[in-house]
Amino acid sequence: MVTGMALRLPIRLPRAWLVLLTAWLTLNGVGWAQQPAIDSHDLPYASQPVASAPVDWNAPPTAEYAANSFSEYSLGYDSGIFLRLRQGDDSFELKNNMRSQFRIVSFGRNETQWTDSAGVVRPIEDRQNFDIERARLIFSGHAFTPQLKFFLQLDGDTDSRHVLSMLDGWFGWQFSDAFEIQFGKRKVPGTRNWMLGAFDTRLADRPFANEFFRPSRTTGVWFVGDPTPTTHYEFMIGQGYNTEGLTPSETGDDFALGATAWWNVIGDYGSGRPIDFELHDELAVRLGASWTSSREGTPGRQLEEADFLRLTDGTRLTQEGALAPGATVESFDVMLFAMDAAFKYQGWSANFEYFWRSVNDVRANLPVPSVGFQHGFYAEGGVFVWPQQLELNSQVAFVTGKQGSTNSFATGFSYYPRQSLNLKLSLDVTFIDGSPVNSTGSDILVGDSGVLVRTQFQALY
Repeated sequence: MVTGMALRLPIRLPRAWLVLLTAWLTLNGVGWAQQPAIDSHDLPYASQPVASAPVDWNAPPTAEYAANSFSEYSLGYDSGIFLRLRQGDDSFELKNNMRSQFRIVSFGRNETQWTDSAGVVRPIEDRQNFDIERARLIFSGHAFTPQLKFFLQLDGDTDSRHVLSMLDGWFGWQFSDAFEIQFGKRKVPGTRNWMLGAFDTRLADRPFANEFFRPSRTTGVWFVGDPTPTTHYEFMIGQGYNTEGLTPSETGDDFALGATAWWNVIGDYGSGRPIDFELHDELAVRLGASWTSSREGTPGRQLEEADFLRLTDGTRLTQEGALAPGATVESFDVMLFAMDAAFKYQGWSANFEYFWRSVNDVRANLPVPSVGFQHGFYAEGGVFVWPQQLELNSQVAFVTGKQGSTNSFATGFSYYPRQSLNLKLSLDVTFIDGSPVNSTGSDILVGDSGVLVRTQFQALY
């Protein structure tokens, strides 16, 4: 939120502009037209268009309409506000959504401090706070032709100094269902849970094991497609494993590669969310895998790009003394491999993901030992005790490596007051014995050993 500046707009000008626009459109014989329903699995509101006659947007415009400046247009609401226009051979669509998560967070510590691999003693603090975790403004659609897509997502959080920033932003060209190319800023395809939208997690947020292993966002090129009705893939060439918020001067010269794919081996799994909100009549099973590889940092230089990775005891790898007294890591190779499985059946659901990460070719200003392999997993499940209204959920997670092991257990419920996904109330309790990750998004901070209680109200509109 920006403060200290007032924005004043004239009251009469927009109304006058609308009157003139309506008159001009009326003189040109333009009418409102209802559009075909769009995919509303993310925001399942009932459609409320302001039109009456259907239009086939894939058909070429008629000669009569092509002569007008705006031959066909539609404005309305269908899982978001939409505007659709056609001018001659060109068409345009803009859709707007807003999302928000409000939390009450309470953490009670079991320990007062923890010691990292460099011997630094750090405090563990009790916490209790209100938090707007994700307040998002989303714009999506196409320009000129449905093949030319665009997507922009702005995000603001009270735990990131109340700053609104560009979270995702890309445009792409869809050649077919099997192949689309996208350019811009997106998630690095490293784990299934990471690729899942933050508003579709089973509990209030992601498992700590996923937060420890996952990559973040970067700029680059993505190749995306559905080769068959039961398969999906994504492949990326990007700036790095985790370059969220970094400038080119803070990243190295090497690019990162990433890929993910899933396959519906039994039935129609449906949307990527892990809960069975649809109440599948038949068993649905999905299997998947993800892979990411990147060279982080540059020997002889200290780059922000390399600061994301932590050892399994929570020590930042690039911290002085993390691997040896007086030694500071400058660069390393990181590779992450993940496998996932999930099922849905009659309100029951479960999902599992295993992580394996290697950190090799570690270079520092002094000789250092190897990091070794890091492993982990999470498993979670739930059941709707009231169909599409009340679900009970539980989760276990585990991380291990050369520097130590950590596990957690969480349980809670989710309540959908409208029996739709647009409003959701969640409460969960997480027991953790020493977090190796610092994740403000999940409210699990490095070193945490104790009990975390999160109450969250979520709205999608």
